Amino acid sequence: MTITYVKTELAPADNQLAAYIYFTSDTPVSYSYTVSKRTTSPTSVDFTYTSDLIYGVSQTIKIPVIGLYAQYANNVQVVFKDESGTEVFNQAFTVSTEDQVYDTSVIFHLDIEQTDPALFTSVWGNSWLMESTGRGYDQNGDLRFNFLSVYHLQPLRIHNGYLYTGTDEDMSWYGRRFFKIDIMGNVVLEFDMRDSDGNHYANTHDVVWDSAGDIYMFGTDSPNRLTNTMAQDALVLKFNDQTGKMIWAKNYTSEYSGSQILNNNTPNDVHFNSLTWIASSPNNEEAVIVHSRTTSTTFGISIVDGSILWTIDTGNFNPQFPAKQATVHIDNSGITNYENGAHTVCITNNSAFSANIDPTVGKFVLSVFDNRSCVDVNGNPVIRPMNDQPTADPYQTDPARILFYAVDLAAGTAVEIHAPIELPTTPIIQWTDFMGSVFDHGDYFVIFTCHARSFFISDVNGNMIASIYDVISLPDGAPQFPGEGYRARLFNETELTDVITAASIHAN
Repeated sequence: MTITYVKTELAPADNQLAAYIYFTSDTPVSYSYTVSKRTTSPTSVDFTYTSDLIYGVSQTIKIPVIGLYAQYANNVQVVFKDESGTEVFNQAFTVSTEDQVYDTSVIFHLDIEQTDPALFTSVWGNSWLMESTGRGYDQNGDLRFNFLSVYHLQPLRIHNGYLYTGTDEDMSWYGRRFFKIDIMGNVVLEFDMRDSDGNHYANTHDVVWDSAGDIYMFGTDSPNRLTNTMAQDALVLKFNDQTGKMIWAKNYTSEYSGSQILNNNTPNDVHFNSLTWIASSPNNEEAVIVHSRTTSTTFGISIVDGSILWTIDTGNFNPQFPAKQATVHIDNSGITNYENGAHTVCITNNSAFSANIDPTVGKFVLSVFDNRSCVDVNGNPVIRPMNDQPTADPYQTDPARILFYAVDLAAGTAVEIHAPIELPTTPIIQWTDFMGSVFDHGDYFVIFTCHARSFFISDVNGNMIASIYDVISLPDGAPQFPGEGYRARLFNETELTDVITAASIHAN
């Protein structure tokens, strides 16, 4: 049996902290590798990947290595095993990034405050904190992932091991092009952003998939977000994720006729900003759940044609929505704290809410990143008609919080459950204005406050496991939000394994 090293190719695509290591083998093998922790920090951590794939003897094996340190001579230990699981090769290779040139905005280390050191290591684990700028940090705060080009990874979603990103070249236009890419930065598929009539759309904010694997994203046909005066971000686009071809585009502008809007927003800005998905049950159709930040409305749409199946007035100031289509209005009287300009409204599977979660009967819980972006001194929304210019009515932005709404589609009710998660007020008050996010991380939540540039891992009761302040993302955001990243969340160990496996399949 002979396994032969061929060469190393550093940064073969757009991820600077990645490499292909090439081998040949005269027998079927699988591989694993470890990027050893750096010797310059006593708390640094190894990064290890083990492949379940078996590679034949008639090909050059390209191992996609990610997790290299920047400006460092990395030690990469590569192990091959034969089909019986017996180790047949074990050798260390040096992969140096010392001669690479990095953008001046790159931050190489984040200071992580282990608020609960006893839980920190197990909760963070072998995850990376990924920013929408295409940068990732391990549990020691070390940069382990960096796109050379500034991809605008707004959704920070992974599906079947691939990332999804739109271009945002001049920081005022939404993604006129949209790509499926692997973790190395290779473009796997470019989506066709034109419909059958040739209309060209731009993608915004978020993506989600249905049970058939089709992908949904928000769109706008007036993509300059700095000068647009038309109804903005009011489309949902459905695509075939294998071909990149559009299946349908649905514009909801007319459904917002007569709607109220938070007073700190521009006229006619519907501003869809988060997507999530629910399975079908005897009590409900399969649906994609859409949220509008400016109107604080949440609704489910059909995967067949985008028609509105049901709606929740989660802000409690747009009970008339939708204006044109008849639909089911979920009773919101069980909500105590109505959201105000929420920025993510997504299904949570936290076990603390197991009594309220049963997808087989249409019961689910929404985690809500509540910006409280435009309220009066009593916490009530300050609103105006959507078509009007902002008024002089005073408003304030209260610190962000996380809310939880239990939805029962059979009963037609939405009820607030559990106490809100209140975020720390020192050293920074967590004001967010427009942006921010909360996502599941196992039975914990990862929370990012864009304007306050802070990241937290919290349990369901608001006990912080980790805190990071001053998460600056200089290339990200529109000019009016300098240095603010759009999203940040932990890519867990399973997701990182999936992205390397997908990159390996793509390479080989």
